Amino acid sequence: MAQMPKDDASKEKLRMLLFQLSELLKDPPIVINYYDWRETIEDLMDEIEELSPSVRERLNDLVVEALRRVHTHVEDLDNDALPTQTERSAHAYYAQVAFVISEINDLKSY
Repeated sequence: MAQMPKDDASKEKLRMLLFQLSELLKDPPIVINYYDWRETIEDLMDEIEELSPSVRERLNDLVVEALRRVHTHVEDLDNDALPTQTERSAHAYYAQVAFVISEINDLKSY
């Protein structure tokens, strides 16, 4: 079970970071902003870890997989892949995002 911060200010900050993470994941990057988007995700995960290492640990594998899938999707876009391939990579990414958001919602309930 994830260890939530004890004080109210840290809890609120963690909830805000989780919200920002979920919103950012819902809006995937395109080729030109991929690296900035990814860096922002990594920065959010680092801030989450500062407040609660166990929350970071709980989310880490899910977020890493989402980053891997979005990388594949961005490569498909950049390489002008067939529409079916691009659609498949987008679907795989959004499926992973659903897992992350489900976990985030579960964490917010603590």
